[in-house]
Amino acid sequence: MHTEYNYGRLDLNAAHSIAGGANSLLMALQEYTEAGMLTEPESAKLASKGVDLGDALLDMARMLIARGVFSKERHLSEILIYSAAIAGGCEVCALTHIDSAIRAKAPEAVIDTVQAIALYVRAQADDDTHLLFEAYSKHWQRFAEWPHLPSSRVSNMKFYNLIALLMSLVVRKRRLVRLHTHELLTKSEVTPQEILEIIGIAQVMGGFPARWESVHIRDEVFQLHESGQLPAAFIAVLDLIPKLPG
Repeated sequence: MHTEYNYGRLDLNAAHSIAGGANSLLMALQEYTEAGMLTEPESAKLASKGVDLGDALLDMARMLIARGVFSKERHLSEILIYSAAIAGGCEVCALTHIDSAIRAKAPEAVIDTVQAIALYVRAQADDDTHLLFEAYSKHWQRFAEWPHLPSSRVSNMKFYNLIALLMSLVVRKRRLVRLHTHELLTKSEVTPQEILEIIGIAQVMGGFPARWESVHIRDEVFQLHESGQLPAAFIAVLDLIPKLPG
């Protein structure tokens, strides 16, 4: 399943299709995450508190509880939010979170690399040319030369692709969203919980337009499923997405 969405002037049906597809993916990811949380007493307790706070806060509670490696590595968590802030041009947020990342002892080489990713993503957002896209793709293939993360809990490939996916959602670049979703699902052990966190942070920093950009994650997931390349955990997420009648 591969849907080309016209990002010119959207009519109402196209807008509903994009928002509906993005929301169906997000709800399926949340249901998958909540089912996993029920097996962990501590997480289940937090989830019940989130329900008591009401639906508006429950989405944020789900996102925060879902956080895997990033909640345990504070400097990586801060860098995630920093990357979304610089992609979205929010200078105050960027300065706040880079300061927190440095205080949490984030390696300088990792910060430099995240800033380099931001330059490429911003270049794509500002001037969508095939030349830039080709240069970006070639740059992306040089992972072996990039700084290695100090923790073995998350690989270079996964973390840098998550950073790039987050930025791509915020600046609304369909090709980059699909590229990094493909890289994550075929070349790393990314989890549905981590994708849920990325979409959540993108929405916080980029609003509903960034959240709706996740419709391209959904399209890539469907395409990988059709080709037999989709990891089992994401097949389970797909099973939670309501089937269209007919």
